[in-house]
Amino acid sequence: MSGEVITTADDKKEQDVQRKKGFFAAFMAGLLWGASSPIAQFLFEDKGVTSEWLVPYRLVMAGVLLFLYAVLFKKQSPVVWKERSDGVRQIVFSILGMMGMQYTFFAAVQETNAGTATIFQYLNPAMLIIYFAVIYKVMPKAKEITAVLCSLAGIFLVVTHGNIHALSVSPKGILLGLLVALTTCFYGVLPGPLLKKYPAEMVCAWAMIIGGLVLTAVTRPWRLYVHIDGAVVAAFLSIVILGTIFPFCFYLSSLKSVGSVYAGLLSSVEPVAATVLAAVFLGTTFRMIDVAGFVLVLSTLFILNINSK
Repeated sequence: MSGEVITTADDKKEQDVQRKKGFFAAFMAGLLWGASSPIAQFLFEDKGVTSEWLVPYRLVMAGVLLFLYAVLFKKQSPVVWKERSDGVRQIVFSILGMMGMQYTFFAAVQETNAGTATIFQYLNPAMLIIYFAVIYKVMPKAKEITAVLCSLAGIFLVVTHGNIHALSVSPKGILLGLLVALTTCFYGVLPGPLLKKYPAEMVCAWAMIIGGLVLTAVTRPWRLYVHIDGAVVAAFLSIVILGTIFPFCFYLSSLKSVGSVYAGLLSSVEPVAATVLAAVFLGTTFRMIDVAGFVLVLSTLFILNINSK
């Protein structure tokens, strides 16, 4: 009996250790994701880089590195479509989800700033709630209605600063922000069936490569002039490695040990990190009303997970 008690205690201790590692991994994922947008803002504002140049190269390089990581270190099969329907879904996810979300996000950073673009991303839960309510006639629960109202109120404060007669964000910035939220919905929903059959690393690696190649064909970034110096190279590699590969691996690790709810909540430090870093290092100014709007939008994540196991 004593041996069983010791084993049980040891198991519990190990589970606690794994959970703490999972919490840390989720937090680091959000922190690194948040850091990538101020770095991109630096490239846009100080180095004359555009999203049409940055995003296709970033997607292709990140996709190739993630592919090599999955094959060489995780020993995963490169095949992610054994059936025609899987192949079609992979391509649709690559273009509408991965490419769409990445391009609109960085275009929004270029048009507005890192913090504002990131907070628009967190409108996607409200969008999904409204979508299911309208299309599938699914009546939202009280907490879901509250979350939608908080999201709308938060974005209203961010784009108007409380004055409906004057926008603090350009119409183009608002449109791009809403497209970020929409494509983030695609990014979250479309790969679901694929992730049940194939490893997440490989699904996302192919999505980055395919989406990046399609965007490369459309924007033809090699025709855009960018003065490449040490700062541009360092910033670009930081976005690819520290802002893409590392947080993705951190997030997957956290999912295994703490689950999607805690991983999602802890990684929501992303807009906070983006806002603080943009303010400290780039001099981007945020008013208290902006912060109030950010808090309202982020509160939806916690509201939706009330009483959640």
